[in-house]
Amino acid sequence: MDPFICIVILNWNGGEDTLACLESLRFLDYPRRRVIVVDNASTDGSADAVAEGFPEVELIRNPVNLGFDEGNNVGMRAALRGGADAVMLLNNDTVVHPEMLRRLADAAASLPRAGVLGPKIYYFEQPDVFWWAGCRATYSTTGWLFNYTQEGKGQKDRGQFDEIRRIDAVVGCAMYIKGEVLRTIGLLDSRFFIYHEEYDFCRRVQKAGWYNYFVPGARLWHKVSMSMGGQYSPSLYFLWTRNWLLLSRKHTPRRHWPFLYWAYLRESLWVYEGLLAKGRTEAAAAALAGAYDAFRNRFGPISRLHPPAWLNMLAGWGARRRSGRGG
Repeated sequence: MDPFICIVILNWNGGEDTLACLESLRFLDYPRRRVIVVDNASTDGSADAVAEGFPEVELIRNPVNLGFDEGNNVGMRAALRGGADAVMLLNNDTVVHPEMLRRLADAAASLPRAGVLGPKIYYFEQPDVFWWAGCRATYSTTGWLFNYTQEGKGQKDRGQFDEIRRIDAVVGCAMYIKGEVLRTIGLLDSRFFIYHEEYDFCRRVQKAGWYNYFVPGARLWHKVSMSMGGQYSPSLYFLWTRNWLLLSRKHTPRRHWPFLYWAYLRESLWVYEGLLAKGRTEAAAAALAGAYDAFRNRFGPISRLHPPAWLNMLAGWGARRRSGRGG
């Protein structure tokens, strides 16, 4: 018998994107499924629109915005309580191919130690151009902090990613997760709030003896959400920089933390200075604020996007000195 799969979609003021995603799910050729929409305290009426337009969908309304991680955790807990054999985390700004879920389920069945699987993801506006075709783990310049490549991004699909293969991580936009994995290692770490949580989760999957896979026969199209404000969004740089330490620290032996913290200090300052050099002062300040919170072990929702005045002055002085523009 086919596994029972719950698709979990997180909505936060998603409006038209969420409705379009749900409409595409109606055409899936996989009957043993259930869709759960978790609404993170939207104010745009999108939760009511889901309830009215898609009565077959289970709608969970969170009283506050719990972030990407805990919002999805709410949905996954409901899925597991309902007896799900697998959970599909799916961004609301995606449109899926009718065979996507079938291809993922079949691949999972044929790969006994597969824990997490991901589909081919294309840009919605460029339907034959990859947004994602796998992740490979690397290390940063200092050799201490974890980085993950997003393979295939910007490449036209010419068949270069047509084989099922083992990868280091599956991107959080679309993650097929076996229920056994969730019951064994737990859910997403809500301290991340958003960004880097999928890499942490996939590392935990590997440590527990499962593998992550890319499944090219499964396909979807991603609208590439700008909900964080764009490429140089202060919120994005705050969370990305802050969570970089949490991700790396979780998977680095404690005896090596002094080296890790020193590397993180250097590299977060490089991020700060690089943004200043581009004239992105707000993003630079937010990255510095994120690093400051990371050093204080303050994770979860964003506290503030500006560092203390003394830190901003000190970092700015250091940046000017290194660039030869200050004494």
